[in-house]
Amino acid sequence: MSDSDYCRTPTAADLIQLIQSLNKENVPYLLIGGHALHAHGHYRMTTDIDLLLPKTVAPDAVIRALLTLPDQIAREIDPTWFAEGNTIRVADEFMVDLMFNACGESYESLGKHACTIELDGVPVKTIDMEGLVKTKQTVREKDKIDRMLLERVLAEEKQEQESAEQARQDRKSPGPGF
Repeated sequence: MSDSDYCRTPTAADLIQLIQSLNKENVPYLLIGGHALHAHGHYRMTTDIDLLLPKTVAPDAVIRALLTLPDQIAREIDPTWFAEGNTIRVADEFMVDLMFNACGESYESLGKHACTIELDGVPVKTIDMEGLVKTKQTVREKDKIDRMLLERVLAEEKQEQESAEQARQDRKSPGPGF
């Protein structure tokens, strides 16, 4: 059995509570994965909360923030694990993955894609759709599906922007016979 066999699916309320705690502790993070897709208005089932952290994050602040999780399993996290740079899987009542790399992308490399979205009045630090595409460059089936969705949405947004720009140009230029 995997860790996820023992954990329930995190709810929106779980996400909000965790984000509030991270914000309170001033932990730099970027929400990625399925919950980030949801924050952008594209729902898909997900079994965990994925957080991308900078390599320089203060382990004690992260651990304090994670102590809001129901089972407080964060008490068992060794702060030296953060220096190793590997994903730390926090298997509490629900799963939280603390990541330092997502498909070769880091907190630092995705900084230009960082944005803040409000969920239930709570500011959530995440990345834009282009940044999410960069974190989905794997062979996993769910990542392929996410990537296709993201690329389609980005193409539609680009088409809408081009159409709006063309409409502005058409209004600016006088018609024939002027």
